[in-house]
Amino acid sequence: MSVESLFDHYYDRATIPIRNTRFERTQRGSFDIRQVEEDDEFRNLSHKIVLKDGVASSMWREQDWGLGENSVDVSHFENGIVKQLSLRHNGDSVTGLKISLSRGEWLVPDPDLRLPYIFGRADMETWYKASNEKMGLKRVRLAWDYEEKHTFTVRDLGVDKDRAEHLYKGVEYRIELDDEIRLAIDGKTSRKVNWRTEMTGDEIRTLFEYANGESWMNGWGFVADILEVRK
Repeated sequence: MSVESLFDHYYDRATIPIRNTRFERTQRGSFDIRQVEEDDEFRNLSHKIVLKDGVASSMWREQDWGLGENSVDVSHFENGIVKQLSLRHNGDSVTGLKISLSRGEWLVPDPDLRLPYIFGRADMETWYKASNEKMGLKRVRLAWDYEEKHTFTVRDLGVDKDRAEHLYKGVEYRIELDDEIRLAIDGKTSRKVNWRTEMTGDEIRTLFEYANGESWMNGWGFVADILEVRK
């Protein structure tokens, strides 16, 4: 199912009168923006889904987890690649950061019917935690598969690989970790990823402002300027 079809199905469900949702659709130039706010008495969710010239462009999500914990996510879709930035926060204080790398063809409908989609698979997921006014890398996993419950852990509690290789369903991953994440993905299409393992407090606050405004509609470039190591 295409990303556009996943968005259509989600919005169609959200507009069913029996659901406790508010929804709105607006056209802003080439942007088709669909907004859904949902309160199912267990959690509060807000989505903004953006298509540009009829093609999936970006998505924003805000969720209230209770007890003051909230998250804001920004996802971008380009050339079949899905990049997602998720910031966990308490008020204006960012406590955690997750960055995910997947593909449009790997997105599947949410079995709980609460989200536009979930990751059926992901190339890489990384978690950063706040410490001493910085955000440092704490967890890395490759080749996550929702259905098969498969993953390959590179860094986590009790696991700390500086270098690793992994082959899953025809995709080969080669990763090196030091003060950078250097990942090569080889399959039908080959890509290289080079991300930082630490970001300053000011950089995280800048990402938080980006995710809470509307500049996220303009693309992933703002995140790339902070996250990616360019040589």
